[in-house]
Amino acid sequence: MSRIKAMTLPGTYRKVSFVDVPYKHDDVQVSNAFAKLDSIMHSPCEMTIKPDGKWRLDFEGASRWGWHTFNAHQVAFTSGIWVMMCQTLVPTQRINDGAYYATEFHLPKGTWCNPDDRRTGHAYAWHFLVSGWAALWRGLGQSYVSRGYLEEVNAGNANTSNWLQGGGINQDGEIHAVNSFEASSCGTGACAVKDGLNHAAAIWNPEGDMGDIEIWEMAEPLLYLGRNVKANSGGYGKYRGGCGFETLRMVWNAQDWTMFFMGNGFMNSDWGLMGGYPSATGYRFEAHKTGLKERIAIGDSLPLGGDIDPTNPDYERHLDATAVVKRDKQCVTTEDCYDNHDLYLNYLRGGPGFGDPIDREPKAIEKDLNEKFLLPEYAQKVYGAVFSQDDKGVFSVDEGKTKARRAEIRKERLARALPTREWMKEERERVLNKHASVQVQHMFATSFALSEKFTKEFKAFWSLPADWQLLEDELGVPTYGSKHRMDLSLMPDVTTVVQVEE
Repeated sequence: MSRIKAMTLPGTYRKVSFVDVPYKHDDVQVSNAFAKLDSIMHSPCEMTIKPDGKWRLDFEGASRWGWHTFNAHQVAFTSGIWVMMCQTLVPTQRINDGAYYATEFHLPKGTWCNPDDRRTGHAYAWHFLVSGWAALWRGLGQSYVSRGYLEEVNAGNANTSNWLQGGGINQDGEIHAVNSFEASSCGTGACAVKDGLNHAAAIWNPEGDMGDIEIWEMAEPLLYLGRNVKANSGGYGKYRGGCGFETLRMVWNAQDWTMFFMGNGFMNSDWGLMGGYPSATGYRFEAHKTGLKERIAIGDSLPLGGDIDPTNPDYERHLDATAVVKRDKQCVTTEDCYDNHDLYLNYLRGGPGFGDPIDREPKAIEKDLNEKFLLPEYAQKVYGAVFSQDDKGVFSVDEGKTKARRAEIRKERLARALPTREWMKEERERVLNKHASVQVQHMFATSFALSEKFTKEFKAFWSLPADWQLLEDELGVPTYGSKHRMDLSLMPDVTTVVQVEE
């Protein structure tokens, strides 16, 4: 409580997070018809900081639990955030019950963070817990800025995925499973006075250590073909987010080996602060029937150099023409078989940025270009940098020309800008006519069905008619209908979380 009173500003902070759940894809094998759809998890957070040093975290309006493994038990939610808070709000303390006693939670029953059905899956609750907590990072960051503690701001840690997991019979002929702890070293969010840290930590693990390649190769039948900083993975800003990294693994001397992907790809859950950009989303790369066994035998080229620019891929150039390659945004899959010499790219995310990118110091952009943290295309498009490259490949940013280009960018922004009242009018028409993807409509429909308060606030904000409604039944997606619902009256109440009413 003393830390809250010293570091933050009393008031109400409203933030939101989202995560994609792409389950309609053929590489997601599920037997339940309800699960075979693409959906979005919704986590609005109202953080109320009180003058006495207590605070309230209210997740009213969160979407319903789903037929996937990303649901969270309320205990996981209420206890897990202290791993995060001991890195920021209370870095002088170990995790203890004091933080819990000072916090009031409201986790509405039936939501993804407090399911009301014993059939729900929770095996990978971190997929959205980490993203849901991004709202807390941003709210606390805004509060720190309000009190002038700029050096304490973190625009938000990365969604700490992908989690490389799998198993089978390893190189020693033993039954073995892997769960790569490389995910403990993602990029961190930018501060209000400096860049985020590159491939350094995780929201749930302040002692970031990706481990030595040689040790992982002793433990896993997965040889490293490369480990590289992931360019452009940190969010742009006056101060950029820390970059993530990637490792390319080749299955070696294993049997009956399976692996799968677990991450966000179609959407981003790590937004920036004060004009900073979100970090890069994910993608997957895997390759089968690679021909690498034969290429190694004859000393031919191998995919070693890193997937520097996913829009201009390099790995495929070093594989047989008959190789089966999967390169897409489908970052959630169920297990699949991998033969020896098949490839798997483990890509760990970067952190979001802070502040307007065209306020970034030209020398910082120049440094990022030369250290390959930033691709030239985006130095120009996002930062407005004007630069040249000499015959040795060294970049130089022209400060005078960059200043002039940024002045043009500001004029371009004004030319395409709309007064807020006009933008709101156009958006209201889109909301009124339900002009949105099925996934977005489905996400809101589950929130509306669970929360009358959230529905009223949404309709009041957009000045919608009293009879306007959005129902799951009108969307043509598999629905969790009454005829399929278990008789919950026969079930014990599994809710133990304290729900505080003002």
